[in-house]
Amino acid sequence: MTRTAVIYARTSPECPLSADEQITHLKNLAGHRGSTVGRVFADRVVIIRKGREKRPAEAALLDAIRAGEVQRVLIWSIDRVGRSLTDLVAFLEACRSAGVSLWLDHERIDTAASNGLSLFDVGGMMAHHQRQSRRGQILRGQAVARGNPNVRFGRPPLPEGKIEKARMLLSTGKSLRQTARLAGISPTSVGRLKTGLEPTVASN
Repeated sequence: MTRTAVIYARTSPECPLSADEQITHLKNLAGHRGSTVGRVFADRVVIIRKGREKRPAEAALLDAIRAGEVQRVLIWSIDRVGRSLTDLVAFLEACRSAGVSLWLDHERIDTAASNGLSLFDVGGMMAHHQRQSRRGQILRGQAVARGNPNVRFGRPPLPEGKIEKARMLLSTGKSLRQTARLAGISPTSVGRLKTGLEPTVASN
């Protein structure tokens, strides 16, 4: 059965092939493998601020993948996609979620065949590792912050004057929303006052 594929190519100083050479090579490969090329996405070096490289074609490819418009992607090498490991993991996850197969020519990896099944598994493990690493960094940062007497967690304390004003307004029959607006505090804090749960009061 003939499969429709798309090609992604990107020029960069460290790559021995230009974008056009990558495209020609991958088109020939598609013909030999019984695939037809439907679209070609190509990025050529366009530097924007702070040396960051603009890649509109890569963004368009990701949009097409997520929209379900792509079945198979041919790429000359895995280093053609993603500016970082995070970007690469996101690209692999987008392909896996959309059921898109990848051919990475330089690495000789085909995710539609048995030799490529582990690529998405590795991508999933890297994604999990990154999530856990970020969570660990957050928890370590919180632990350090709790040891600092100048750092407070939770809701900021309310000035005692606002608490007293809210009590007075409630006693006169004002509604929760009216009290919150006139006292300058949130409806949630007024609700706690109304049910007898004292909000934190700022110390003088």
